[in-house]
Amino acid sequence: MSKKGKWVMGVLAAVLVTAGFASPALAAAAATTPDWAPMVAKIIMGLSLSLGLTGSAVGLSISFSALLGGGPENFYKNIAVAMMPGSQGIYSIVVFFTNMDQFNTDPYTVAGRAGIFGITMFLSAWYQGVVCAAGIRSIQEGRNTMANALVSGAMPETYAVFALVMTFIMK
Repeated sequence: MSKKGKWVMGVLAAVLVTAGFASPALAAAAATTPDWAPMVAKIIMGLSLSLGLTGSAVGLSISFSALLGGGPENFYKNIAVAMMPGSQGIYSIVVFFTNMDQFNTDPYTVAGRAGIFGITMFLSAWYQGVVCAAGIRSIQEGRNTMANALVSGAMPETYAVFALVMTFIMK
């Protein structure tokens, strides 16, 4: 993993550790103050949306870097593979809008859904960008086909879809 990747993963780990230490305090405060729970759920949902959109941006920048490295003659041939990491941002927006009416009725479930979903979208989009970039490069070097690159790029997408489905199943 590159220095940049280690740095980003370190920051993500620090945020998760901080959230882990802060969650008992927030839960205790939410239990005594009824107005805190929807606010905490909204904050976590906002972070989840941000993580999903950020993951898509990172994944798209990685895959488009590989696409642009192939020159103008290969741009339109491989653009479908490069666009794949953008779907996690769309899934994050869908989860945000489908849970907006539940902040006051079931804030803890919304917060749980959002927290797990945001991390999953961030990581799956990022690594989908890496896989798609490798697929684009192998196509440009003549070692692979478009179908193989699309199937390889669809594997991280599968787990993003599983996370999306689980947010609707969780109660």
